Amino acid sequence: MRHAALASEASGHLAGDRTAAGLLGVVAAQASFLVAIMYFLGAVYLTSYYHYFRLDAFSLGFGFAELSIQSLNVLKAPVAIALIVAVVAARHLTTREAAPAQGSLARLLERWARTVVRAHLAFIFVGLLLLLLWSRIQPYGWTAPLLLGTGLLLGQTPWAGEGAIRSTLWSKAVPVFTGGLLMMWAFSVATSQMGEQEAHQAADQLVRRTAVVILSTDRLSLAGPGLKAEDLGAKAHYRYRYTGLRRLIERNGRYYLLPLGWDPRTGPTYVIQDGNGVRVELLPGTQ
Repeated sequence: MRHAALASEASGHLAGDRTAAGLLGVVAAQASFLVAIMYFLGAVYLTSYYHYFRLDAFSLGFGFAELSIQSLNVLKAPVAIALIVAVVAARHLTTREAAPAQGSLARLLERWARTVVRAHLAFIFVGLLLLLLWSRIQPYGWTAPLLLGTGLLLGQTPWAGEGAIRSTLWSKAVPVFTGGLLMMWAFSVATSQMGEQEAHQAADQLVRRTAVVILSTDRLSLAGPGLKAEDLGAKAHYRYRYTGLRRLIERNGRYYLLPLGWDPRTGPTYVIQDGNGVRVELLPGTQ
């Protein structure tokens, strides 16, 4: 009896260790997937943002952590609410035998959710229609892949009216994978548009950004609307002074600057390296 009890206790500890290890593996896999999505969206956002100023985001030397953190720019209040609702709904919809809803409000919500799920083909139809009208629905083109992906994913839930869900490759894995790709397409398009819109807002409020004064021992080929060049005389070590510039970003001693009268169609983006006869001074912008 004692040996049996010890064996039972040992097997219990072993099962608990396996459960903990399995849980840790699931958490690690989900965390890796989440970080990969953050990196992707951050790269899309920064690429679109700096492309507006004619810069390549990857040439600026952003690291993995910086790109991942930049994805948080996408998390506005409506997006956060939508994600929370989607996660809660997905958790409930993927339960094969959900407990009956208690209360009139809960039953009403469940009835509404079942109706939405059973209309997954309508999501797909509308998404295809919008995809054909892609050029006419801009800047809301992201709604087409979003509806397509939503329809495909809803069609894999137990409430889709298909009875038991078969776990074959073509009936389960391929639709889920395709729906996931369509959702990522929708997120990337929306993120790219958000980056461009915020770059446009930054250009409109350029005067509020950090002001930059360039002092140089030699004359620099800087000219543009809003930029002012001064000759301080031969006795000054830094003879030439340039004002009317605003900092876009600084990376490793290299300043990316815009003149106050910058035009997104024709305006130049200056790249100035601090040192070698050039001194950069930073001042507050106009508040």
